[in-house]
Amino acid sequence: MKKDYFAIELSESIHLALPLENMGTVIQINPEQICLMPGVSNYLLGVTNYQGSLLWVLDTEQFFKIDFNLKNWKQSLTAIIIKSSIPGTQKKVALVVKKIQGVLKVKTQSNIVYSDSYLSQFQVFLDEIVIGNNSTLGILNSDKFFEVIATEFDYVGDRQ
Repeated sequence: MKKDYFAIELSESIHLALPLENMGTVIQINPEQICLMPGVSNYLLGVTNYQGSLLWVLDTEQFFKIDFNLKNWKQSLTAIIIKSSIPGTQKKVALVVKKIQGVLKVKTQSNIVYSDSYLSQFQVFLDEIVIGNNSTLGILNSDKFFEVIATEFDYVGDRQ
C-alpha cells in the first residue's frame, strides 16, 4: 500500500520517514532560544518556547548515536515537530535534522525485514525499512520513539 510520509535526512547515509499524521511542522530554532535542563540525557538539548508552550529539542545525532559532529551552535537549527499518535496524549518533540526532504509517497509492506542495512541499528524505532530507487528509508514509529524518551518527559514533569 502506498502512503504519504515526511522524509528527513539525519546524516548522508541515514534517511527516515514519518507518517504525515505524526508530523507537526518544520521550524528554525536559534540556539539562544533553547533553555538547558540539568539532569536529563545528553540527547535532549533543552526546551524552547514554541507558540506559548514548552517544546523539547532533541539532538538526533546524539540520540541515534551517529556521526557526532560538534555543531556550530551560532547558526539556526532546523527541526521537525513530531506528535504522538496515542489517543489522549499531546506529546510533541522537535527533532533537529540535517536536511528536510519533504513529502514522499512510499510503498510499504506488511512484513518487516531487517538486513545488514545501516538502519538496522535503529530497528527498535522503525516499522520497516524500505529499499527503492537506490536509497534506503527507515519508517519511524513515533509511538515507539515516544516510549523511549517518556522517562525523560516524566522526570521533568512534562504534561504536554
